[in-house]
Amino acid sequence: MISMVRNYIILMVYAIIYFNCNILYAETKPDNQLIPSDKPGFVSLFEDANNNEFSISNFSGKLVLVNLWATWCEPCKEEMPSLDRLQSYFDKEQFHILAISVDRGPKKGSLKFFKDFDIENIDLFFDDRNDIPREIKALGLPVSIFIDSSGKEIARLIGPAEWDDQYFIDFVESKLD
Repeated sequence: MISMVRNYIILMVYAIIYFNCNILYAETKPDNQLIPSDKPGFVSLFEDANNNEFSISNFSGKLVLVNLWATWCEPCKEEMPSLDRLQSYFDKEQFHILAISVDRGPKKGSLKFFKDFDIENIDLFFDDRNDIPREIKALGLPVSIFIDSSGKEIARLIGPAEWDDQYFIDFVESKLD
Protein backbone atom coordinates (compact mmCIF):
# COMPACT_ATOMS: atom_id res chain seq x y z
CA MET A 1 0.00 0.00 0.00
CA ILE A 2 2.79 2.44 0.92
CA SER A 3 4.56 1.55 -2.32
CA MET A 4 1.45 2.42 -4.37
CA VAL A 5 1.04 5.77 -2.59
CA ARG A 6 4.72 6.56 -3.12
CA ASN A 7 4.50 5.68 -6.83
CA TYR A 8 1.35 7.81 -7.17
CA ILE A 9 3.09 10.80 -5.55
CA ILE A 10 6.13 10.39 -7.80
CA LEU A 11 3.87 10.18 -10.85
CA MET A 12 2.05 13.36 -9.79
CA VAL A 13 5.32 15.22 -9.26
CA TYR A 14 6.51 14.22 -12.73
CA ALA A 15 3.18 15.28 -14.23
CA ILE A 16 3.37 18.69 -12.57
CA ILE A 17 6.96 19.20 -13.76
CA TYR A 18 6.05 18.06 -17.28
CA PHE A 19 3.12 20.44 -17.62
CA ASN A 20 4.95 23.39 -16.10
CA CYS A 21 7.99 22.87 -18.31
CA ASN A 22 5.81 22.79 -21.41
CA ILE A 23 4.19 26.07 -20.38
CA LEU A 24 7.59 27.67 -19.80
CA TYR A 25 8.89 26.35 -23.10
CA ALA A 26 5.90 27.71 -25.01
CA GLU A 27 6.56 31.20 -23.66
CA THR A 28 10.23 31.40 -24.61
CA LYS A 29 11.50 33.27 -27.64
CA PRO A 30 11.90 31.27 -30.83
CA ASP A 31 15.41 30.27 -31.89
CA ASN A 32 17.59 32.97 -33.37
CA GLN A 33 15.68 35.80 -31.74
CA LEU A 34 17.67 38.57 -30.15
CA ILE A 35 17.07 39.34 -26.50
CA PRO A 36 16.92 43.14 -26.10
CA SER A 37 19.09 44.58 -23.35
CA ASP A 38 20.05 47.98 -22.08
CA LYS A 39 23.21 47.77 -20.02
CA PRO A 40 26.81 48.93 -20.14
CA GLY A 41 29.15 47.03 -22.43
CA PHE A 42 32.01 45.00 -21.00
CA VAL A 43 35.34 46.49 -19.92
CA SER A 44 37.54 43.37 -20.12
CA LEU A 45 40.47 43.52 -22.50
CA PHE A 46 41.14 41.14 -25.39
CA GLU A 47 44.04 40.62 -27.80
CA ASP A 48 44.68 40.23 -31.48
CA ALA A 49 46.98 37.56 -32.94
CA ASN A 50 50.01 39.78 -32.28
CA ASN A 51 49.17 40.15 -28.56
CA ASN A 52 48.09 43.78 -28.96
CA GLU A 53 45.46 44.64 -26.34
CA PHE A 54 42.08 46.04 -27.26
CA SER A 55 38.96 47.12 -25.44
CA ILE A 56 35.46 47.60 -26.75
CA SER A 57 36.12 51.35 -26.63
CA ASN A 58 38.56 50.89 -29.54
CA PHE A 59 35.44 50.34 -31.65
CA SER A 60 33.33 53.23 -30.36
CA GLY A 61 31.31 55.12 -32.91
CA LYS A 62 30.14 51.98 -34.69
CA LEU A 63 27.74 49.10 -34.12
CA VAL A 64 29.70 46.05 -32.95
CA LEU A 65 28.72 42.39 -32.78
CA VAL A 66 30.92 40.49 -30.32
CA ASN A 67 30.79 36.73 -30.84
CA LEU A 68 32.36 34.61 -28.10
CA TRP A 69 33.38 31.22 -29.45
CA ALA A 70 35.90 28.37 -29.15
CA THR A 71 37.36 25.80 -31.51
CA TRP A 72 36.04 22.94 -29.35
CA CYS A 73 32.47 24.29 -29.64
CA GLU A 74 30.80 22.70 -32.70
CA PRO A 75 27.84 25.15 -32.85
CA CYS A 76 30.35 28.02 -32.68
CA LYS A 77 32.28 26.66 -35.63
CA GLU A 78 29.10 25.99 -37.62
CA GLU A 79 27.87 29.58 -37.31
CA MET A 80 31.19 31.23 -38.17
CA PRO A 81 30.75 31.20 -41.98
CA SER A 82 27.39 32.96 -41.65
CA LEU A 83 28.99 35.60 -39.40
CA ASP A 84 31.61 36.10 -42.09
CA ARG A 85 28.90 36.55 -44.72
CA LEU A 86 27.01 39.02 -42.50
CA GLN A 87 30.13 41.17 -42.15
CA SER A 88 30.56 41.17 -45.95
CA TYR A 89 27.20 42.98 -46.30
CA PHE A 90 28.34 45.98 -44.25
CA ASP A 91 31.18 48.47 -44.08
CA LYS A 92 33.40 47.88 -41.03
CA GLU A 93 33.41 51.63 -40.40
CA GLN A 94 29.72 51.30 -39.47
CA PHE A 95 29.31 47.69 -38.32
CA HIS A 96 32.15 45.53 -37.07
CA ILE A 97 32.03 41.85 -36.05
CA LEU A 98 34.59 40.75 -33.47
CA ALA A 99 35.03 36.99 -33.13
CA ILE A 100 36.66 36.57 -29.73
CA SER A 101 38.05 33.10 -29.12
CA VAL A 102 37.96 31.94 -25.51
CA ASP A 103 40.22 28.95 -26.20
CA ARG A 104 42.99 28.60 -23.66
CA GLY A 105 46.50 28.08 -24.86
CA PRO A 106 48.07 28.79 -28.24
CA LYS A 107 46.23 30.97 -30.72
CA LYS A 108 47.21 28.78 -33.65
CA GLY A 109 44.09 26.58 -33.43
CA SER A 110 41.74 29.53 -33.95
CA LEU A 111 43.98 31.02 -36.64
CA LYS A 112 44.05 27.66 -38.45
CA PHE A 113 40.26 27.39 -38.25
CA PHE A 114 39.86 30.85 -39.83
CA LYS A 115 42.29 29.89 -42.59
CA ASP A 116 40.78 26.45 -43.24
CA PHE A 117 37.24 27.84 -43.50
CA ASP A 118 38.18 30.98 -45.45
CA ILE A 119 36.89 33.34 -42.78
CA GLU A 120 38.12 36.61 -44.26
CA ASN A 121 35.67 39.36 -43.36
CA ILE A 122 35.59 39.24 -39.57
CA ASP A 123 38.42 40.03 -37.21
CA LEU A 124 39.74 37.41 -34.82
CA PHE A 125 40.58 38.31 -31.23
CA PHE A 126 41.42 36.28 -28.13
CA ASP A 127 40.39 36.17 -24.48
CA ASP A 128 42.24 33.12 -23.19
CA ARG A 129 41.66 34.21 -19.57
CA ASN A 130 37.88 34.07 -20.18
CA ASP A 131 37.39 37.49 -18.60
CA ILE A 132 34.65 38.55 -21.01
CA PRO A 133 32.39 35.50 -20.53
CA ARG A 134 32.62 35.96 -16.76
CA GLU A 135 31.94 39.69 -16.97
CA ILE A 136 28.89 39.37 -19.21
CA LYS A 137 27.70 36.26 -17.33
CA ALA A 138 27.71 34.02 -20.38
CA LEU A 139 26.33 30.61 -19.49
CA GLY A 140 27.65 28.82 -22.55
CA LEU A 141 28.94 29.22 -26.06
CA PRO A 142 28.36 30.66 -28.50
CA VAL A 143 27.04 33.90 -27.12
CA SER A 144 26.85 37.12 -29.12
CA ILE A 145 26.19 40.65 -27.98
CA PHE A 146 25.46 43.80 -29.94
CA ILE A 147 27.21 46.91 -28.65
CA ASP A 148 25.95 50.27 -29.92
CA SER A 149 28.13 53.21 -30.98
CA SER A 150 28.23 54.55 -27.41
CA GLY A 151 29.48 51.24 -25.96
CA LYS A 152 26.20 50.01 -24.50
CA GLU A 153 24.93 46.43 -24.89
CA ILE A 154 21.63 46.60 -26.77
CA ALA A 155 20.93 42.94 -27.60
CA ARG A 156 22.17 39.44 -26.95
CA LEU A 157 21.81 36.05 -28.57
CA ILE A 158 22.55 32.86 -26.70
CA GLY A 159 23.38 29.93 -28.95
CA PRO A 160 24.18 29.59 -32.63
CA ALA A 161 22.46 31.38 -35.49
CA GLU A 162 22.43 31.75 -39.24
CA TRP A 163 23.73 35.30 -39.04
CA ASP A 164 23.14 36.18 -42.67
CA ASP A 165 19.41 35.57 -42.21
CA GLN A 166 17.25 38.56 -43.17
CA TYR A 167 16.20 38.98 -39.51
CA PHE A 168 19.77 39.91 -38.49
CA ILE A 169 20.45 41.97 -41.61
CA ASP A 170 17.31 43.99 -40.87
CA PHE A 171 18.34 44.39 -37.22
CA VAL A 172 21.78 45.73 -38.17
CA GLU A 173 20.30 48.07 -40.79
CA SER A 174 17.79 49.41 -38.26
CA LYS A 175 20.62 50.26 -35.83
CA LEU A 176 22.68 51.98 -38.52
CA ASP A 177 19.93 54.40 -39.58
